[in-house]
Amino acid sequence: MGNLNNSLKMLFILKSRGLIKVKDLADELEVSSKQITRYKEVLDEFFDIESITGKNGGYRLRDTYFPFKEVLSEQEVNIIKEAVLSIDSSALQNNPDLNKAIEKINYTILNDDNSISNYESIIPYSRIKKNDEKFKEIENKLYSSIFGSEEAVISYKDNSGKVTERTICPYQFIVYKGEKYLVAFCLLRNEIRFFKIRRIINCRVTDKKFKKDIDVKKVISDYRKNSIGIFGGEEYDLELEIKYPMANTIKERLWVDNQEVDETTYKDRIIFKAKMKGGPEIFSWILSMGDCVKIIKPLKLKEEIHKKLVNMIKNN
Repeated sequence: MGNLNNSLKMLFILKSRGLIKVKDLADELEVSSKQITRYKEVLDEFFDIESITGKNGGYRLRDTYFPFKEVLSEQEVNIIKEAVLSIDSSALQNNPDLNKAIEKINYTILNDDNSISNYESIIPYSRIKKNDEKFKEIENKLYSSIFGSEEAVISYKDNSGKVTERTICPYQFIVYKGEKYLVAFCLLRNEIRFFKIRRIINCRVTDKKFKKDIDVKKVISDYRKNSIGIFGGEEYDLELEIKYPMANTIKERLWVDNQEVDETTYKDRIIFKAKMKGGPEIFSWILSMGDCVKIIKPLKLKEEIHKKLVNMIKNN
């Protein structure tokens, strides 16, 4: 790992864990203690890192936020806040690199007590409940786990309300529809899973290291390929007739890479064809079109949607 990457990693470790012994930093970054001293000298130009002597001494980041030491002025931080909040949601949904950059900005610059919760107003899909201090604490622990490649133990509440204890290997955070998720390898399920942060009840970072040998970017890309949402699901060979004005919304967006839109057969509607994966979200997507949509195929999906509509009527 290069000097810049190691210096940044050391910075995040200090930010998330407080006082750290030089030897522990050296072991974690797999360098010598002398090299850790060099990293500190570089970081000292921009950050206030305190050296604590004695048996239990080490390095500690004294700044309450960062960047610090006039790397960014308060006015510049406010300009960045305004720019981030003005970004169009469609640009975020289709640009993972931009999402990753904003994630870093939120965590390193905008994440203070006076700012909005991360992404709450950036992706205006709906109004997201602001996380309380408990979730911020859990999130910081998970950042520490990610940067330190350390296993974590979480108590997690699933969609049905069932709480289970999971040992996980955290890789990264993603944001989907305004909600933050942790991408982690779950030892219970023996696969990569997506954990919604607000459903994590407790978190404990262990001292057990894990090797990051899974290409999570590829995993996420595979999940999203020809899928509504990020969670995959059953694949449907889909054909829909969609009337205007809803047809405008559908034809103007790229929902999946293989979609085909026929605008010439009918004047008052389009024919939308695609091989599309999705679970509950594909139902929500079709139902959101209201009486403008007609399912031509598959018959199985048509029957499932019909059943849901019948149940909705019964419940109301």
